[in-house]
Amino acid sequence: MSTYTKIKTLPLSLFNNAEYLSFMNHVLDLANGNSGGGDSESPDEISLLTDSDGIPELGLTKEFLETYEADLLAMADVVDESRTSQETEQMALHDINRDNLAIYIITRISRAGTLPLEAERDAGKYLYKVIKPYNGIARLPMAQETAKIKGLLLDLRKDENKPYVTTLGLDAYLAELEKENNAYDRLSQQRVQNRTTSKKESGANLRKRIDMYYDDLTLLAQSHSVAKPSEKATAFIAALNQLIAETTAAYNQRMASAKKPAPAPEPTPEPTPGGDSESPDEI
Repeated sequence: MSTYTKIKTLPLSLFNNAEYLSFMNHVLDLANGNSGGGDSESPDEISLLTDSDGIPELGLTKEFLETYEADLLAMADVVDESRTSQETEQMALHDINRDNLAIYIITRISRAGTLPLEAERDAGKYLYKVIKPYNGIARLPMAQETAKIKGLLLDLRKDENKPYVTTLGLDAYLAELEKENNAYDRLSQQRVQNRTTSKKESGANLRKRIDMYYDDLTLLAQSHSVAKPSEKATAFIAALNQLIAETTAAYNQRMASAKKPAPAPEPTPEPTPGGDSESPDEI
């Protein structure tokens, strides 16, 4: 009586996108008869299919494999996509500038009540009630900060507040704050638009589909190895089980490394007693 090797199970949800993609690419390599395994120099490269009939020994049609491969290529695009857009660096600079300006304006008004010139004291006391709701503006979430700065500028530029703003010499600072805030707002909207137009399918959605492909692939391969035994099917199942074992071991190693405690600091040497050190500047 023949014995059959069962394909091992693997909890795919445990892996990050890069690990997941690498494993799935190796599975496709093995199905195509390539060595695959865990030591490929380019784990994200997919070997293109050349057999017009698919892989009949495993029950895999050409159409199935092409669909599987197309989603793996899309997944590779998601993994490789840079999360930093062209606008992000410029936005960070404008955000720092507007934070500094807003803090300066609010601080200048808050402390003006103690200034020696009566006109400045009066201006500070009058404007304090205007800026009080805006304290902590630089710590707000980005979009909320943008709106709050617009509100601050609107309030300080009201007719009844303008003379006091001028007395404290803040007109130029308001203009600069408006410029930096508008620049940040424009870039933020541009980034949203760019992300919308170039939006790729999420990795989560792709993984759901690829999970189903993998389930179908292993079920078909297992079934054909029993119903229509072949060297191809036997070799594939053995290689896949080896890949699963290697992938599991690599994952366990990564998790163990992540849980290692930080090394304890070296003990500080005891100071030398006495006041007769040959180097009086050493403490």
